[in-house]
Amino acid sequence: MRMNERYELRKHGKVYNFFNKLLKNPYFLIAPAVIFDIWLTIFPMCFAVYMSFFKWDPISGRKKYLGLGNFRYLFESEDFRKVFSNTIIYMIAILFVGLFLKLLMGIFLNKRTPAHNIVQTVSFTPHIIASVSIAVIFMWLMDPNNGVFNMALKALHLPTSYWYKGKDSALFSLIIVSIWSGLGSGALHIIAGLRSIPEYIYEAAKLDKASPVKTFFKITIPLLSPTLLYMVVTTTASAFTSFDTVKMMTNGGPDNATNLIAFYIYQQGLGFNQYGRAMAAAVILLLISGALAVINFTVLDKRVHYQ
Repeated sequence: MRMNERYELRKHGKVYNFFNKLLKNPYFLIAPAVIFDIWLTIFPMCFAVYMSFFKWDPISGRKKYLGLGNFRYLFESEDFRKVFSNTIIYMIAILFVGLFLKLLMGIFLNKRTPAHNIVQTVSFTPHIIASVSIAVIFMWLMDPNNGVFNMALKALHLPTSYWYKGKDSALFSLIIVSIWSGLGSGALHIIAGLRSIPEYIYEAAKLDKASPVKTFFKITIPLLSPTLLYMVVTTTASAFTSFDTVKMMTNGGPDNATNLIAFYIYQQGLGFNQYGRAMAAAVILLLISGALAVINFTVLDKRVHYQ
């Protein structure tokens, strides 16, 4: 067999041998993906950091060095402070409330019956629906005049709401849409984490006569912590980069009540032609996201129990 292989290599010549060795090199195989990633991720990131120090007009190509002027403008701007507070409230709400609901739903659906399998499939549906479609559906449901939600409130003799059109309720409406759209996929992650826990651990807890509450907090939650950490990291990142729901439902209004930092970047760049400020806001978003990721992986990772 070895003689045949040597004969084949000799038969094809040096060019064949060269490409045969090249295609077996792992660094050569991953090179296209690395180049693609550098071009679409690393280069734009460095370019944004560089241009955040300038006042830049991409149409004329003119740019003026401002130093930290763009950052100074953002920190002194009342609008940006409002945007930042909206983003923090939005992130905390969908992180803690959303995670709690996903945990409850995952525990409830963690049964191997045909009915529960159907419910799991249906609950995953919002994850595969385009977020723009979800926003349009909820705009109809939350319409202050003819929406289903207000009709239900009227039928129950409860006060109605302006929902996404009201200054005080608009951000709350966006939070409802975001939590609902991620509820099904998050519950399936919880179910997958629960089913990875060995049954003999629960059997040992029963033999020790541990109560269901103690079993949940001493066994289920610690062994589910890798899944919970993953969900915390991904939910935090998605909260800071939420854009399409804001664009479709409220366009940042009313009165900046739902303007989040990702939409603010778009607004400053494409809306007001202030690309330097947009780049500076993007750098701030990058630093915040990086800091939260470091905190999640350094502080929370110490509390994660890997099997």
